[in-house]
Formats: sequence, C-alpha cells, structure tokens
Amino acid sequence: MSAHTPEPAPAAEPSRVTVLAPGGVGGLLAGALARDGRTVTVVATEPTAAHIAQHGLRVDSAVLGDFRVDVSAAPAATAPADVLVVAPKATALEDALERVPPHLVEGALVLPLLNGFEHMALLRSRYPGAHVLGAAIRVESTRTEPGRIAQTSPFADLDIAYSKAPPERVDGLAAALRSAGLGVHLSDDEDAVLWRKFQFLLATALVCTHNRSDIGTARAERRDDLVAVADEVAAVAAVGGPALDTGRVVAMFEAAPAATKPSMLRDLEAGRRMEVDALGGALLRAAERVGVAVPVVEALVADLRRLDPAG
Repeated sequence: MSAHTPEPAPAAEPSRVTVLAPGGVGGLLAGALARDGRTVTVVATEPTAAHIAQHGLRVDSAVLGDFRVDVSAAPAATAPADVLVVAPKATALEDALERVPPHLVEGALVLPLLNGFEHMALLRSRYPGAHVLGAAIRVESTRTEPGRIAQTSPFADLDIAYSKAPPERVDGLAAALRSAGLGVHLSDDEDAVLWRKFQFLLATALVCTHNRSDIGTARAERRDDLVAVADEVAAVAAVGGPALDTGRVVAMFEAAPAATKPSMLRDLEAGRRMEVDALGGALLRAAERVGVAVPVVEALVADLRRLDPAG
C-alpha cells in the first residue's frame, strides 16, 4: 500500500467563549459571537458585569451594523471555556486575570487582543495548560459606557498565529469569527503577527499622543517622527526577529482615516492611565537586550511618562 498524506482534521469550532474585559475590543467580539449563536460569557468588574447582565451588550458598528444582544456576565469566570478572549488594557491585565482561574481554561485557546508583545509570557505563565495564540486586531472600537460599544473604523480584522496549537482548533476559531462578520488572517509566524502590528501601533500611539492630535494632523506635522519610530521598531525586530517593512507602515499611515485617534491618546484625554510602559517601555527593554539605539522612542517615552497619571 502506498504511503499517503493524511487528511487534515476538520475545523473544530468553539461552542463556549469567555471574554475577559468587554471594552471596545472585547465587547465587540462578545457581541458579534453572541449574535451569531455562540455561548458567550463576559467577565468584567462587578458594576460592568451587573449592567451587562441586566441590559445586554449594545454594539454600534460600521462593519457589523447596530444591534443589541443578551450575554451572560459575571465578575469572575465559573465555567470552562473553549476559547478565552483576553482584552483588557495592559495596565489592568494582571488584576483582570485574577477573574479567570487557570483550571477553567485548561486545554482552551487563549486569544489575547492586547497592544504590544510582553503579555505573551505573562499569559503563558498564568495559563500553562492552555494554548496561548499570538494575535492582533486592527480596529477602532471604544466602550462609550458599560455595555455599549462604538466601532467606527471601516475594518475589523484579526491576525492570528497558530502558535503550535492544534490547527483544527485555530481553524475553527477563525471560522467562528468570520461567521460573526470579522476578518481573519491566519499565520504560522507568531513574531511577525505581533511585531507588524506593533510597528504601526507604537508609531501612531507615541506620536499622536505626544502631539495630542489625530493621525491626520500627526502625519502632516510630525511625519518624520512617525517614520523614525517605525524605523526604530524595525531595527530592534531585525535582531533575531521578523524583517519589517517600514514602507508598508508608511502606506498605512497615509491610508488611515484622518480622524483616527489611538487608544493611548484617548486615555490621555480622559485622564486614564496610559500604556506608555507596555508599549514604549517594551521597545526600550527589547532594544537594550539586543543593543540597538532607539533615540526617538526614548525621548517620546520620557515625555509621555511625565504626562501619565500612573507616573
């Protein structure tokens, strides 16, 4: 009998999804998946969980339309999940993780949709029995009040790495997200997924926030700084990591809707703690490890740390 290549296992779609932190990103995914018929539980602070349990989730989306959907909500997870979506800000991550015990995600896929890359090690330490996927989302979405999400960008797309998880499980997750109306691209390269988004994100977050302006104003007034930050990220990543194309990121700067504001700027305007350390600090630490100078990022981070309510 001749040898043959076995058929790949069919996609295994998740039936139980837990979403930790139903803010702009988490709330969007929770609402989309619940509307599509998945069993979704959101885990949030006590006031937010109580509000969503009573009133449901309201999503006003440029991509998915406007809808309201009922979901289970609790201040702590109490049941196992096939997928755990982790979507708090980095500034709240460690406290948020206390709401989801590791035994409830044993064997589950963990889909982190945070900015940056340092959270990967934390999640793998917290959930050693789970499959933590490298992932990134491209979307402008904001929680305007508890249980209400405004998604304003003309896209809501995820990049997800297989990250050595069972391929049929990752394929099933992608199928569920696509069925819910979201764009998904799968990749075998976890580092590329994380760093490609980080290159665009860090440049826009630092420069727009430092300039206190939307991206349209920043690219007119601070284009050199945007490009310099993107170049510095590429230089750090190139040492043992993915080769990044700054030209691609410059094209993204140009294509972004002029009124786009990064979440770091929105946090500054609202007087909230900013992700300066989780983003800019992460690059400074990576640059120090590989011996690459990043003077523009260093200067922007120093200024923004002085503005951060976190100090």
